Amino acid sequence: MTQRPLGVTLVAIIAWISGFLQIIGSIFVIIAGAFITWPAILGWISLIIGIVTLAVGVGLWRGNHTARTIATIVFIANIVFEVLGMFNGESAWSAIGGSILSIIGLILLYTRSARAYFGS
Repeated sequence: MTQRPLGVTLVAIIAWISGFLQIIGSIFVIIAGAFITWPAILGWISLIIGIVTLAVGVGLWRGNHTARTIATIVFIANIVFEVLGMFNGESAWSAIGGSILSIIGLILLYTRSARAYFGS
């Protein structure tokens, strides 16, 4: 396996930070929702997503192809939702701003060195 590219390292660290913050926020929502209300249910779902995000970050760090695939799906979904938001009254600038990190993430995960790192 080749050396981990800086771009992949950055995306993995961002995934860890995002997952950690999502888990912390979810715990607060669950506690505030007293475990059985609708916000608490959403908090539990958010907690699971946060844990998956942490796992994807670990997978990216280790060069796991499946983790890169999951990250790619999430990045593309985010871009699609931002573009669809334009039809719901958001400005084009808002869609671009909301998509920029996903676009950068995709670029970083599919550079020549990243493809070599993930073995594709």
